[in-house]
Amino acid sequence: MPGDIVLPELGANPVWLSIWFADLGDEVYEGDRLVEVLVRGATFDVAAPATGRLKEKRALPNDRLETGQVLGVVE
Repeated sequence: MPGDIVLPELGANPVWLSIWFADLGDEVYEGDRLVEVLVRGATFDVAAPATGRLKEKRALPNDRLETGQVLGVVE
């Protein structure tokens, strides 16, 4: 089942993408940590919304992010 990887509301800005924990084509499972983001010196993980393969990355390390932004797609 496809799912967008969406940046949740973290209560502060700016938010920066720190690292991806999966590469394109990797199999991921719902709840796996996929992305680490940085907010005011603290890190937060964004989890896979579904089980499948990482099909697309729409944001890369050092990108500035907005709440609700689609970071990638699991299909």
